[in-house]
Amino acid sequence: MGFWSFLFGKSVKGKPADDYFECERYFSPSGEQIELSVTGELSVLTQRQENFIAQVEKDYSLIIGAVIPAFEDEFRNWKPAFKIADFKQEFKPIHLSIPTCDQQAVEWEMSFETIHDLNHIVVVYMLNFQLLHIHIDG
Repeated sequence: MGFWSFLFGKSVKGKPADDYFECERYFSPSGEQIELSVTGELSVLTQRQENFIAQVEKDYSLIIGAVIPAFEDEFRNWKPAFKIADFKQEFKPIHLSIPTCDQQAVEWEMSFETIHDLNHIVVVYMLNFQLLHIHIDG
């Protein structure tokens, strides 16, 4: 097992660049692997980045509660009566960006697959733990 596999529990995709790499990691709120995009010094994940991931996992329910109204508003653009009944059953987290976390204001994003449209991914853009906007990409 290599260093990156040991650190993240799964092999890094491609070779790490000087300031960016992708890997997969177990994400406790979903109980599944999630893809990570990590930015920053790559000799080791910084304590700030580790703390950031832990905070996202700890506050996942709060984050989801904050984004549900925006998800519903966005989906109502083409499904007028759209309502989320069970977020965890309807949306699966698949990607989390891990910024350098070296400034007080941390911009990051999280992406979800959804049973409501298998051809699109919902991307949530956050500033710290406040929703900036969402985008449905397909």
